Amino acid sequence: MKITVLGAGSWGATLAVLLADNGHKVTIWEFDAKRAEDLNNRKIKPFEDGVELPKGIAVTNILESVEAAEAVLFAVPSQHMRSTCVLLKGNGISLKGKLIMSATKGVENETLLRMSEAIEDVFNGVYNDIAVLSGPSHAEEVCRKIPTVVTSASVSLETAEKCRNLFVNDYFRVYTQDDIVGVEIGAALKNVFAVASGIVDGLKYGDNTKAAIVSRGLRELVKIGVVLGGKEQTFYGLSGLGDLMVTCFSKHSRNRAVGQAVGEGISWGEAQNRLGMIAEGVKNAVSAYELGKKLNIELPIINEVYYVLFENKKPVDAVNDLMKRDAKQE
Repeated sequence: MKITVLGAGSWGATLAVLLADNGHKVTIWEFDAKRAEDLNNRKIKPFEDGVELPKGIAVTNILESVEAAEAVLFAVPSQHMRSTCVLLKGNGISLKGKLIMSATKGVENETLLRMSEAIEDVFNGVYNDIAVLSGPSHAEEVCRKIPTVVTSASVSLETAEKCRNLFVNDYFRVYTQDDIVGVEIGAALKNVFAVASGIVDGLKYGDNTKAAIVSRGLRELVKIGVVLGGKEQTFYGLSGLGDLMVTCFSKHSRNRAVGQAVGEGISWGEAQNRLGMIAEGVKNAVSAYELGKKLNIELPIINEVYYVLFENKKPVDAVNDLMKRDAKQE
């Protein structure tokens, strides 16, 4: 199948290589023309510790590659999803009749829409053709063909299965389901708890504290996800608990790394600049905080992460305030 991957970051590049390995004709569209040229000429790797792009993958800054594709995979930062869609539509490119896949994890700050909703909001009438790919899957490991298991979700199981069939191989196993709401909310908000987990590392509190963040964070994830229409069981699966575990504990997690820097007294902006990649949990802390207010849901960990990142609250004070909350049943 002819597939265009939108975004040449670590995850987009890794999935492009996987799709090419599976025999598909893959083109990567990169917004930055100079970076696209360098990648196409193999002057740079897509990301540190990543594999080099095989010769069969073309990298371009030209949008016509999307028009010619049978399937499109979005792997752009969540807060750039809408602008990417608007750019496509503004250049006369339609997604109707194509398989639309999203590997982007996030909720828009301004609209509080999930990524599939943002795509539908721009293009109208394509929602049944959208599948989201999510689960515990660091690019640094997938590119080394380390066994990985994820899920493909869509309101249409047929669409979810089409997405699965493109990706599945002997090192990348894909399950399917129809709870696109639960999968996307789990994927987006687990990054906020990864930042919290990193803050705990930065404060050098240890495993007990981190386990509390993960388990109580999962509870917050379930509360907000179910209110938004997700199925509770989804949050105990790959895109919920599975993704939460890997991103909170892994050395590869950019969200945990940014949180650790914040816990050590470095601003999240400086930490992200040092990292050289976007940590989705920072901006999605805003979305999660606003969702809690809008839905009137008590989200203590999410709220404290927001206060630390955007209201200059000291990390140690945030942890102390969580510990001093009124005693209650679990």
